[in-house]
Amino acid sequence: MSTILLVEDTLDMQMLLRDLLVLDGHEVLLARTGAEGVEVLRDCGDLLPDLIISDANMPIMDGYELLEVVRSEPQWAHLRFVMMTANVADERLTLLSGLDGIFPKPFSLDELRVALGVLN
Repeated sequence: MSTILLVEDTLDMQMLLRDLLVLDGHEVLLARTGAEGVEVLRDCGDLLPDLIISDANMPIMDGYELLEVVRSEPQWAHLRFVMMTANVADERLTLLSGLDGIFPKPFSLDELRVALGVLN
């Protein structure tokens, strides 16, 4: 079983993804903004998640800013990070280094499982 930090500001989408991930056998930590995601990571101590799945566009701190924070912290830099977005053509995505995957919103179960493939 893997632990996944899910960062999504839309409650319905967050609950849907959480339920799908739990049904797939994962433990899920939740955050509604990138800033909350940072707090969750700080609270994890040494028991860090195996994967972060983050929405790209959120208030307060978006997924791009969260990725920057995660990659800048030595204790988190190794964490796998997948971005989900309704705009997969966003040129910022092609410029990002350290991103382990991208999947579209809306998504199919197959696309979610491909994104989870980075855990293997």
